[in-house]
Parts: sequence; C-alpha cells; structure tokens
Amino acid sequence: MKKIIIILVLILSISCSKKEEIKSVFIAGKKEYWVHHDYCYNTGGNCFRFNENGSCDRFVRSNAEFRIANSDGDLKNDAGTWSLKNDSTFVWDKGIFKIEKLTKNEILLSYYHYELKGIKCFVRLAKWVQTPQGPKPVDVLDNVK
Repeated sequence: MKKIIIILVLILSISCSKKEEIKSVFIAGKKEYWVHHDYCYNTGGNCFRFNENGSCDRFVRSNAEFRIANSDGDLKNDAGTWSLKNDSTFVWDKGIFKIEKLTKNEILLSYYHYELKGIKCFVRLAKWVQTPQGPKPVDVLDNVK
C-alpha cells in the first residue's frame, strides 16, 4: 500500500511539473508578445500577452511598437483570461483549445468550429519581440544570430 501511495505522489508531482513548464511557455516576457492567426477565419494580427496571474492583454502592432488595446476607441474590452485545464488543454476566455504544438517561439492550438460541426480549426501564436528597430518575429531574430 505504501508503494502505491508513493507512486501516486510521484505521478502527481510529474503532472504538476509538466503543467508549470507548459504555463511558462505561454507567459511572455516584458517585451514579448504572441501574434495570433486563426486559419478557419483567416484572421490575424492581434497580439496578446498572457500574464502569470491568468489575465491576458490585447495589443496592436505598428511599425514602431506594440500598444495595449484592451480599450481602443469605441472598443471596450477588459483584459481576457486564460488557464491550463491540463497539459493538453488551453482555456482562453470562453474558448477551449487543444495544444497541438508548443515551442518557445510558436504555439499551435486547435478547436472544433462551433457552427460547422466536425471542422477542426487551427490557431497559430507566433512570438514577437519589441526591438529598438520595432516589432520583430523571434524566428527572424534567431536566424540573424
């Protein structure tokens, strides 16, 4: 019985550790942002920062900088929310996404279309950073080094 309890504790600690590791990928640094592209709706360009406290801020990217856009003119949005349900499920506001791919520079999420039943959609989040020359995708910067 003692061995079973030890095994269960070990499994739980590994699971929690994996979840924290995944969470750390989503949380962007001070000058880092995730640029969003939804392939079902062919929309993109909105930028987000997932914060450690479970909130999410929306930003607009210009040639010079990222500007917070939670409240932008007549558009009034509170900061969004996000969480990890487990090591493969990402909850973003009211949406539930499966984590398909996760690297430090790219996150690929999927969901099933709510109107067109059975259609699997993909959302790509690509990491960008604020540089002295303006916003740049991280993968471009990695190729320059």
